[in-house]
Amino acid sequence: MYKSEKQTIFYVLALYLSSTLLLITTLFTGYYFYKQEELIHTEKEILKQYSLTLEETLLSVHENSDEKYEYPRFKNFKSAIYDIDKNLIFSTLDTKIENLDKDFFVKDSNAYYVSSLKPYYLGAAYSVVEKKKKPINILNDLIISAMIVITITIITSFFLVKLVLKPLRDNLRLLDNFIKETTHELNTPITTILANIETLDAKSCDEKSMRKLQRIKTASTTISNLYQDLVYLLLNHQISSQNEELNLSEILNQRVHYFSQMANVKKLNLNVDIKEDVYFNADRQKIERLIDNILSNAIKYTNKFTTIKVVLTQHTLSISDEGKGMSQDEISTIFQRYRRFDKTQGGFGIGYSIIKSIIDEYGIKIDIESEIQKGTKVTLSW
Repeated sequence: MYKSEKQTIFYVLALYLSSTLLLITTLFTGYYFYKQEELIHTEKEILKQYSLTLEETLLSVHENSDEKYEYPRFKNFKSAIYDIDKNLIFSTLDTKIENLDKDFFVKDSNAYYVSSLKPYYLGAAYSVVEKKKKPINILNDLIISAMIVITITIITSFFLVKLVLKPLRDNLRLLDNFIKETTHELNTPITTILANIETLDAKSCDEKSMRKLQRIKTASTTISNLYQDLVYLLLNHQISSQNEELNLSEILNQRVHYFSQMANVKKLNLNVDIKEDVYFNADRQKIERLIDNILSNAIKYTNKFTTIKVVLTQHTLSISDEGKGMSQDEISTIFQRYRRFDKTQGGFGIGYSIIKSIIDEYGIKIDIESEIQKGTKVTLSW
């Protein structure tokens, strides 16, 4: 699975699940409060009936009692009565009621209903009935239902996204195979051209033929470098690193010499300061790709008749140019594959992507300093 495909699946799933979760939360929250209101209405109706029962019992006690009154008690609820000034006459409630202005309210785990009495049975003008509030037991069910819905959504959306991306995946695979086959076919002609150029006797060529030969060599070097990048990009994850103790000084001198012809075409001055016998344990091919990409970018994007400085110390390598430079926004996205800032120059925008994969593998730090129209300096440290 391609990295871009994984990112697309992740972003689509994240967006789809976020919107689904928001919808589920909204619906379930609305349902929860609806059930809560329904339960409160039910509780109020039950308490109304209890209040009527209390009022009928108080009437019976009031009419049938002589001097002694026994306050009625009930199995399903508790009650209290108050006089016209809202002073307590008698109560079996668990909680003291401070306010009789509301006809229905909930306090702690109890529900209360207040009603006025006329006539004033036993001197009572107000009655209060109390019962245990029925808990809402749907929250756990809602959470479990939400988890089931989200799980089903994740599974179905994952397969849906993969199904939608299948045509794109097939096209990318065809493109990948095309690049692999094309790259393979480039190897023989590039090698042949470079080998034959080296066998030509420069002394037997006149000045005009020599300039043509230099152009052919420069173009061949550019194609060869692009070919090596494509090979690395396609085979990087299939070939294990063959790490060894490398002499960076020798490799850097070789690569500078390799690109010298390309630099000469632009009349560039290669200012080289390479410390001898600097060693680093790594895969030779990857270190060459690392150096080649930084050096070729410096040559490609610098101005004519300027200087490129190559400095190697015991723990750092810096390559600087006097080219057009980059902004901070461009530097922050420079490692993205196929990212190109100057469409007038050749290439696929894979150089810095390759650089990033190599420095990450070997724990090399990279620092890019750049200023528009003044140049760029790339420093590697280990």
